[in-house]
Amino acid sequence: MNKIDKIGISLLILGFLIPFFIYFGFIIGLPIYIIGIITLLLGNLNIKQKLLWILIPAVLFYPVMKGYSSISFYYADIQKVDLILPYDFKGTAIIVDNVDFGQTFEKKNRRKQIIFDENGIAFYPTELELQSSRFRVFLKQKNGQLKRVLLSSETSERTTLLAYGESSFEKTIESEIKYIPYDFVRIGENFTEQSNSEKRSELIKKGKIKTVYNNVYN
Repeated sequence: MNKIDKIGISLLILGFLIPFFIYFGFIIGLPIYIIGIITLLLGNLNIKQKLLWILIPAVLFYPVMKGYSSISFYYADIQKVDLILPYDFKGTAIIVDNVDFGQTFEKKNRRKQIIFDENGIAFYPTELELQSSRFRVFLKQKNGQLKRVLLSSETSERTTLLAYGESSFEKTIESEIKYIPYDFVRIGENFTEQSNSEKRSELIKKGKIKTVYNNVYN
């Protein structure tokens, strides 16, 4: 192994490792990896050794990157939640966040378990952001097992996660209009299924909650 071989191998290793430690590192790592290939091909190693040095990192890159990303996400100090709904729930479930009182949520595998009542309402003590990579939705079956609900684009199941996002309720308090923000997930077979929605909206609008956005209403 001569100097050119060592430089080529070093560039291959560097190009392989950079994407794991730098944001958008693939853009930097790939050119370095290609330069490493060219450099190694000019060296004195036999063709079998050259191919091994070139192909092994290329073959290992995807599984190693996926494993690294999964481990990093698992231990990351970010908001990760599981939304658990009744087994027969269909319609729009809401999470009212920034509430003064407390539902408490246990953690399983570093994920907070947000359990909804039969009306599809849950209350969260701080700001909640539903990002597709950070939350999961489950229906709790009669036997206690949890069945994952996926986006319609990710499954052939009839009951799917139709939509998720943010909205707010309007409430007039002492002649002042207040807005109570909430996050929502919509579960069902199509967008016309809105069971429980009316009852849930009335509970909120009638002031069955106390939040940081308004006074106590009973």
